[in-house]
Amino acid sequence: MVDPAATHVLDEVERLALCGLQGRLTLEEAARLDDLCAASPEALARVRDLSDVWMLSAVAGVKTPAPASLPVRLDRRWVMSAAAVLVAAIGLTVWSLRPADSIIYAAPPEAVRIVLLADGSQVTLSRSGRMRVAMDAQGRKVDQLTGEAFFDVAHDTTRPFVVMTGGQRLTVLGTRFNVTPDAEGLRVDLLDGRLRVQPSDGGAGVVLQPGQGFRQNQTPRVVPIDVDGAAAWTQGRLIFDDAPLAEVASGLLRHTGQTMSFASPDVSRLRFSGVLRVDRPQEWTTALESVLPVRTTPVVGGIRVSSTDG
Repeated sequence: MVDPAATHVLDEVERLALCGLQGRLTLEEAARLDDLCAASPEALARVRDLSDVWMLSAVAGVKTPAPASLPVRLDRRWVMSAAAVLVAAIGLTVWSLRPADSIIYAAPPEAVRIVLLADGSQVTLSRSGRMRVAMDAQGRKVDQLTGEAFFDVAHDTTRPFVVMTGGQRLTVLGTRFNVTPDAEGLRVDLLDGRLRVQPSDGGAGVVLQPGQGFRQNQTPRVVPIDVDGAAAWTQGRLIFDDAPLAEVASGLLRHTGQTMSFASPDVSRLRFSGVLRVDRPQEWTTALESVLPVRTTPVVGGIRVSSTDG
């Protein structure tokens, strides 16, 4: 028996996805589509299928479908049949003809955004995060403009996936990694796969293995990382391991919009290990005061931290 509610959700997903492919989604509609895809694997698969047909129809010169003209249930057999007809008609792959269209994606100030790219890769942007994406037959390129981002890259040995950020060029074939550009310097954490990190000017680079991170401070270096904590922010948790409070403050500002100010530079250099939930600011005081010699005071837009010593 067909579930009317599920059918309604898939119809909404198809309408929003088509509007997105036409570049007509508002931030609110984009957030709604992200939520639907995150909650339903079937919805995510439907978006990927529609993206496939959209790209093929564009190459073949076929008029792109309007939402009302789509099949009520756009199943994979229909998609693959349409794709086969279109590929046979043009005799070429989609990516050999498509230009490297540049699209800017942005997350709203109040929430993260999950972006499904045309190649099947998925990127999670932090609050107010922005990136510019271009894809063609030769490669896939992302310019990370602002904010933190977690990348789950679709495997494609013929088209390298490149991320430009913080003066570095990150090149992958298929992997999951997190990128954090901030005042303390660029941080790259690799969860699985392999990732080459090199200066954007073409200088010598390094190849990261799973469980390794790249830190670009005064002296760029490779360090071991906590794989579980690297992308915890995508689930609303910030995990710190012996991090200076200045770094904790940067993370809170990036993911919550709340500030953490310090009574002195010495306080900002105190080191903290623990977990902070972005949706539970009332717990930050307890977390800090239970492990450090500090007291916190509420201020407009955040908290102020001072020492209890002396």
